Amino acid sequence: MTRIGVLGAGGMGSAFAAHLARSGADVLLIGRGSPHVRALAERPLRVDPPLGEPWLVDVPVAATAADVPAGSIGVLLLLTKSYDLGVAARSAGHVLAPDGVALPLQNGLGTDVPVADVFGDGRTLVGTTTVGAALREPARITVSVATATGECRTDLGRMGRGRAPAEQADRIAALLTAAGLPGLASPAVDELIWSKLALASMSPVSSVPRVTVASVWGSERGRALAGRMAAEVLDVAAAEGVGLDRAAALEHAERVWASTGEHYTSMCTDVREGRRTELAGMAGAVRALAVARGIPVPVHDTVLDLLDLAGVR
Repeated sequence: MTRIGVLGAGGMGSAFAAHLARSGADVLLIGRGSPHVRALAERPLRVDPPLGEPWLVDVPVAATAADVPAGSIGVLLLLTKSYDLGVAARSAGHVLAPDGVALPLQNGLGTDVPVADVFGDGRTLVGTTTVGAALREPARITVSVATATGECRTDLGRMGRGRAPAEQADRIAALLTAAGLPGLASPAVDELIWSKLALASMSPVSSVPRVTVASVWGSERGRALAGRMAAEVLDVAAAEGVGLDRAAALEHAERVWASTGEHYTSMCTDVREGRRTELAGMAGAVRALAVARGIPVPVHDTVLDLLDLAGVR
């Protein structure tokens, strides 16, 4: 049986580990010595869905990557924050089996590079996920409706320096699907990642006034601003040679925004609580590519400058 390591013991990593453990997979949640990981060494993880009864599952844990035997992990899911990805990957550089594969699932661009730097292009894939979860207290997480009902999706494949064999993507997708977290190996994972970036335009837009998605969507100017920022993402994607269906991507973003309701995006929550954000790997990375290609992105410029003035990183 393939041993699956989940590097990053926050809400998201814990949700993946919980579902994999419940399905009978050989999984190991790898942390950084947090109270949450210490608690899981002593008691089961409690998972609270929005509807229905909470459930408990025993999740094997390693306090840190240094506690994981070398070459013991066949699949390594990296679920740290994007700004921690390089350090986290280096800390776990010894854990992957020679024929194993590492899969970063962070939002944003460029996740292939720090992972491939450690594990090699031939042992790296790239993915994106709509699994949603939050760490509420040690040994307790909440999950989103889509995650609880199996309507979330994790897409993965080859992109950039992520050049592991395609059959590895098929294998990981099957493991996730069996755990109740539907996975899909895609030959065009770059299109999905850019489409999600367009959708994620709502995050920095809502972070400037620090309001919910519903507050932005309920304003005519807010809707227009988010739409223009998403359109700029698609302009840059086209310049990068990504074959997105522009109209479909914008329609999808607007449909999700309209149905989200009184919810703070994770980025906006980080801003409100004074934490570091993943802005640099998302809107910041889009603007950097736009500048390099001479593409005007005035909404990105304005929103990012406003967040910079507010001290958001």
